[in-house]
Amino acid sequence: MKRLQQTAEKSRPRSPRRKDFPRPSSGAAFHSVLAGGIVLRLLVSAYLGYFNNDNHLAVIEYVSRVWLPPHAAQFDQAYHPPLYYFLAAPLFLAGRLAAVQGLSLVLSILTLALIAALIRGLPGLDKKIQPWCLALPAFHPQFILFGLFISNDTLAIFLGALVFDQCRRAQTAPTLGNYVLLGTMLGLGLLTKGVFLVFILPLLLLLWLADRGQGLSGSKIAARLSVFLCIAVVVGCYKYAENLVVYGNPLLSNLDFATWADEQKPTWIGLRSLVDFDIFKLVRHPIASAATVHSYPLMLYGSFWYAFLPESTFRGSLIAPFDRLGSIIYLLALCPTVLAIIGAGRIGGSWIASRIDRSAADPHARNRTIYDAVLLFTLLLNLLLILSVGWRYDVWSVFQGRLLFPSYFAILAAFGAGLDWSAKSRAGFAAVRALLVALFFIFGVYFLTEFYLATAYPVSPLTLDHMPYKLDMNAR
Repeated sequence: MKRLQQTAEKSRPRSPRRKDFPRPSSGAAFHSVLAGGIVLRLLVSAYLGYFNNDNHLAVIEYVSRVWLPPHAAQFDQAYHPPLYYFLAAPLFLAGRLAAVQGLSLVLSILTLALIAALIRGLPGLDKKIQPWCLALPAFHPQFILFGLFISNDTLAIFLGALVFDQCRRAQTAPTLGNYVLLGTMLGLGLLTKGVFLVFILPLLLLLWLADRGQGLSGSKIAARLSVFLCIAVVVGCYKYAENLVVYGNPLLSNLDFATWADEQKPTWIGLRSLVDFDIFKLVRHPIASAATVHSYPLMLYGSFWYAFLPESTFRGSLIAPFDRLGSIIYLLALCPTVLAIIGAGRIGGSWIASRIDRSAADPHARNRTIYDAVLLFTLLLNLLLILSVGWRYDVWSVFQGRLLFPSYFAILAAFGAGLDWSAKSRAGFAAVRALLVALFFIFGVYFLTEFYLATAYPVSPLTLDHMPYKLDMNAR
């Protein structure tokens, strides 16, 4: 009788418990993040105006009329290399501004897809970390906005991701064909924006290490590197050669011709401009103010994470209480920032260890360490370029975090290493995930707010000047 009762109990259907439901796989989460990032870009492009504060339209119109690049002094943005403008000009003639912004949208989506493929293909990156790494470029407001303006930024960001992708291919398969392809991509970058000058040395280092790993002779290594460099220079040298012939200086910017720059001086007020990390100034003043424009770190941090500089038809940063979203973003963004710094330190430590004992790690792990270290080297040079230009011209608007976006995947590599470090502790990783969820939630609130304001109080999509006030640079 007892045996029959036990059999009946076993056959009775049980109520479902939490652990009986399958948890979503990291692959499903990863693809959900990717899809969410693409949908968000489509929505933002529907509400966002065409331009930021830089008038790239004047150059596009000129090229569409004469099919020649203007000299650096002809327009405010004419100092840039011409590739983006020659891509945009036929679209401008065929479909006007909507078609040109469509190019930006396509490039933005391709950039996110390329970053997703890079993250997915990196060896040693835990699958449970991959969706969190992808979520940053998928939902990061500034990264999305500057991929959707009519601006050469969108092409530069795409080409930066493309170069880093080809770097990985050239490292894992160091053939002459891959070197030629990498040189071509770097040349296209140089033909788009001057920031790609800082890519040259790190890429040469990566290819040199790859060739040494193959056991090639010094002369063969030199020949292969020369091919790579010659292709990059031939493809990308136009603007620098033109500047040298016309102005006697290959490296020019609009600051060499501008009069408006005098209104943004002086930024430098002594050593404090380098070491002022008081983030609570940003919390109190979410957009550019006399309290923050004398601090290099605060300007870079603020403009990387939020609309520190009013620069689009999204005007929430100028309207209370919506501007408080910026204050919250600055605080929550400390989490990925600190993780990226920790991750950069771990990558640097792994690089040093691999140089001391080259037999300590297997070849795949060593290649990953070299790749990450080269990416960080590129990012460091990118940062030094911003600081050196800002120091030379002493203009506060130079210190914009979006100028780091061509090196964005290097930031993700460091962020991923930091996440990997946090995952060693269950409690630590849970805290990090909670903070990141909160940050991404605020990103979502930010966009919903901007969509509402763009509908309720529309701004002309043709607006070019989004800075409604001037700063007193003598105030402290």
